[in-house]
Amino acid sequence: MTRAIAWLKAARPQLHILGVLPVLIGALLASRETGSLSLIRLALAESIMLFVLIATAFANDYADVETDRLNRNPSIFSGGSRAIVDGIISKVQMGRAVLAVSSVSILLSLAAIIFLKMDPITLVLTTIGLFIGIGYSLPPLRINWRGSGELFVIVMYSIFCVFFGYASQRGAGSSVDLLNLSIPIAITAFLAILITEIPDYDSDKLSGKRTIPALFGREAAILAYLFGILVLYLTAGVLYLSGALTKTACIGVASSILIGGPAAVLSLSRDRLGQKNLMTLCGMTMTLCVWVDAALIFSLIRR
Repeated sequence: MTRAIAWLKAARPQLHILGVLPVLIGALLASRETGSLSLIRLALAESIMLFVLIATAFANDYADVETDRLNRNPSIFSGGSRAIVDGIISKVQMGRAVLAVSSVSILLSLAAIIFLKMDPITLVLTTIGLFIGIGYSLPPLRINWRGSGELFVIVMYSIFCVFFGYASQRGAGSSVDLLNLSIPIAITAFLAILITEIPDYDSDKLSGKRTIPALFGREAAILAYLFGILVLYLTAGVLYLSGALTKTACIGVASSILIGGPAAVLSLSRDRLGQKNLMTLCGMTMTLCVWVDAALIFSLIRR
């Protein structure tokens, strides 16, 4: 593996669509309310969020070196990039990369405020995102070691990213639709973090991480995953009946059962905890997340 490819793997671009799409959803929601969409503000907001997410990924690699060494089931979805473990990138270099990428996100936020007159809340949100994202793995927070990692992932990849996109267009406003649209995104974010933690069960448990699988076991985690799929579709129905989701959005979310249904069946199979099945479930869950986000985006464009 070349150094360039190692840095690309460490950035984990395959996962960041889960943060980028909710930012777009927030921006589209704001544009629906204001009647206009600033593409340059959207591009800058997406760039800022992308650098926040890359800083988070780098910090995770930096903090999880020993855990990743214990991991015998690394994949593109879990187990870290292994760039440090394999000796391609040093821990010092990864630490510097965390600082560099974090600085870029801050500088972009300042540029957005100064040159595009974006609301100062952009810088506040960027700082919060970096603090929580880096603190997910590193002291003093070490969120993922305290039994609350999944909750923070859910919040960051749903309401936080949606609000970031919304604020990039119209400032520190608020809308009940922010919460309504964030609910199905939050559920899919939960499914994504949970299913990608299960392959890391052994190494996480040995290293003392307090993830759901490490605390309650892999069987309990896969049952929680199945329950989450059911909750996704029940919630979409309730939101539609209460007027919180449009018919288009509800149909779009419901149609993701073409992925969610087989994923639920696979999670009940005899070999559900086999490595091959878990990797299949990880891929299906990422697709499910994108499908739900795309459905919400289409419903906002169609209005």
